[in-house]
Amino acid sequence: MSGRESAPIPALRMSRPSIGPAELAKVSEAFASGWLGEGPMTAAFERRLAERSACRDAVAVNTGTSALHLGLVALGVGPGDEVIVPSFTFLADPMAVLLTGARPVFADVDPETFNLAPAAVAALITSRTRAILPTDYAGLPADTEALRALAGEKVRIVRDAAHSFGSTVRGRAVGTWLGEDLTCLSFDPIKNLTCGEGGAVLVDDEELAATLRRKKSLGRSSGAAELELGFRYHMSDINAGIGLAQLERFDELAAARRRAARSYDTLLPGVSGVQPLIRDWDQLVPFMYVVRVVNGRRDSLSRFLRGRGIHAELRYPPNHEHRIFLHDGRPLPVTERLARECLSLPLYPDLSDTDIARVVEAIEAHGSRGD
Repeated sequence: MSGRESAPIPALRMSRPSIGPAELAKVSEAFASGWLGEGPMTAAFERRLAERSACRDAVAVNTGTSALHLGLVALGVGPGDEVIVPSFTFLADPMAVLLTGARPVFADVDPETFNLAPAAVAALITSRTRAILPTDYAGLPADTEALRALAGEKVRIVRDAAHSFGSTVRGRAVGTWLGEDLTCLSFDPIKNLTCGEGGAVLVDDEELAATLRRKKSLGRSSGAAELELGFRYHMSDINAGIGLAQLERFDELAAARRRAARSYDTLLPGVSGVQPLIRDWDQLVPFMYVVRVVNGRRDSLSRFLRGRGIHAELRYPPNHEHRIFLHDGRPLPVTERLARECLSLPLYPDLSDTDIARVVEAIEAHGSRGD
């Protein structure tokens, strides 16, 4: 032995935030102002967010889940209603529906986009359907235009854009111009843009925006004598400061995510047993990089990668399998197949080409094994 130990190979997480001096400086600015709750930084963040999303208003809240719940409540969703949601999404979507007293109705997804399949949604619309809640899976915007065309004007559409901040459709930012009534965002630590924790509702209707603002602040409004049902969902200036710094850096962060996705796209084709998704990274900012692992080897590959210090797993387990959501037992064959095959590989702005090569080499090494 040389007497000098080699440095351990760092673990590669599936996701991690990219934060630094710019975000710390904004937090320090909030501390220096003495205004730590919702205040001028939150208002500035809302303005910048609305400008970036090309919509009339943005209502900042404390989490993405709060944004979903608040949006549904503001649109009048409540007990006795049904809301159509994908099962192949984060559990915040159906949980937000339950919080209103309504029932989530799970629809299957398209095998290419992994977003709600309009044909599957059409078969589930009834007189009790109050809203549809599509997710922009992994950064690809759901087809809300098709959903609006089949649902008509009476059914509300709340886009869950937690994965797609920065993505575009026909060159225009995801917002509230594709048939949605509202669009909800998440800014948790690993999202495309982070506030540490936070969320927002994008809205174009002035009266609806006023309702959202009252309800996020315990049902209070200036000059109103009466309270209404509300929640303590406001965003603090500390979190808004982080968001403002991230907005300043967002083009850089988005470019880094796209670079990482393109590196995977270059290295993965031809790797046995793994099928990357084909996406237009000029239009999308990826929240995660997903591959399909065939021949029943997904779980084996996940364990193998973890043994090599690489975190990769399924996002997200199907929600219709959770008893709390009282699914009616209908099979969701595409969702169930994807849940057996999908694997999210490490993806974040600070992921290097060397890191990506290490991931792909490990996948190739697993492919040479027989397990």
